[in-house]
Amino acid sequence: MKIKAKQKEEIWPQGMGQPSFPYSPAVKAGNWLFISGQSASDLTTGLSEEAIVPESFPYYTSPLAKQSSYLYNRVNQIIETAGFTPSNIVRANQWYKTKMAEGHYTIGDLTVDNKRYVEEKNRYFQLSPPSTGIGVRQFLVKDALVEVDFTGYLPKAGEVVEEISAPDIPKPGIGFAEGFKVGNWLFISGDIATDWKGNWQQQGQEGEIHALAPEVRTSNLFWGDVSIRLQTDYVLTKLSKVAEAAGTSLENTVKAHVYLSDPADFVGFEEVWSKWFPDKLNAPARAIVPNVEIGAKGCRVEISLDILMPNAKREVLHGGWVPKSHEAPAIVAEDLVYMSGLMATDASGLASEARIDPSLPYVGIPGKKQMAFILKKAQNILSNHDLQLNQMVKATLYFSDLSHFAGAMEAWENTFGESEVKPALTIVEVNKELWVKGCHILADFTFYDDKEE
Repeated sequence: MKIKAKQKEEIWPQGMGQPSFPYSPAVKAGNWLFISGQSASDLTTGLSEEAIVPESFPYYTSPLAKQSSYLYNRVNQIIETAGFTPSNIVRANQWYKTKMAEGHYTIGDLTVDNKRYVEEKNRYFQLSPPSTGIGVRQFLVKDALVEVDFTGYLPKAGEVVEEISAPDIPKPGIGFAEGFKVGNWLFISGDIATDWKGNWQQQGQEGEIHALAPEVRTSNLFWGDVSIRLQTDYVLTKLSKVAEAAGTSLENTVKAHVYLSDPADFVGFEEVWSKWFPDKLNAPARAIVPNVEIGAKGCRVEISLDILMPNAKREVLHGGWVPKSHEAPAIVAEDLVYMSGLMATDASGLASEARIDPSLPYVGIPGKKQMAFILKKAQNILSNHDLQLNQMVKATLYFSDLSHFAGAMEAWENTFGESEVKPALTIVEVNKELWVKGCHILADFTFYDDKEE
């Protein structure tokens, strides 16, 4: 079943369950396909029976292997229904459940074993698309271990997907794509400050085992060792080399996804970021997600980039909101509009309109008020440029606590409940808090500018 609306359509494979909130398994918009976060569930009954390890035989099967197999069968249904193939996928964002909920968890711990998932992914893709892999606290579905969303692009006549590899940067191994170039687009995998060797079994090894490249190691013997600065610069240097290998540069970046394991690293990260992107009025749109697990010992930041070729359409949208940090409110990139991450904030912090009156603590729903404010803020940005919320094709919602999800979906329903095409959705919970005190939701939105058709 396909529900059409102008240049956008919902993709609903036959028999796929429909959750109780506004949702599409995927949205096809022009040549694009945006697939919602997929787990071993249809979001109607929890984990699928096919993905559950029988209680009587708990050690005969890997739970992650079963969930990953179900997940990719579901993804394949969506991709085929949309008229795409696995080779048309240009980005995969992967979230893994960690042990953050356990009391002994500390920043920097490695608590994910994703081997079984990666094996299933490699069976599905001949060449794994550019991707990120991030550890989070939990998902909507109880006992889900992994959730993945995807972006697909159907090449136009004369276009082909080209794997990009920079010749002089460390690589993790066979089957990993540093970047995919297609048409005017370059999608670069999330990268971290490792040489994929670390100090394990290295001559003269001292101190704790870690995965850090030699260029970013600090002794921690003196005041002023700011590891995040070195790591951020190292990662951006690697990403810049991939961009150059594709015939473009970081100045043509339109969207950055940044993940920090420790929110206290933001200041040092931002100092380096602003040197790479000195013109704040022309900086890329950006979503920065704190309190996540980075998948290599000692690494504190992961960055992935979407970049245009030099002659492609790139326009920074100003007005409607002035970001406090070094990023554009939104950027038009060809026929997409990328928005920077939004919270329910104004210049004072959590906006008064999004707050619960402390003298009436049981009146109002925090998630609903904050999501309503975020959507209003997004519309303010769009209104200056003749764009509307109903042009949204993908939303990733990061919660500090998923207990606020139901309230947030009430506001979501008020905005998208009657829409012919509802945005694809990914929903995850990070560890404990976001950037601004009292804010429970960080929203990352992408829109399709159908005026380009």
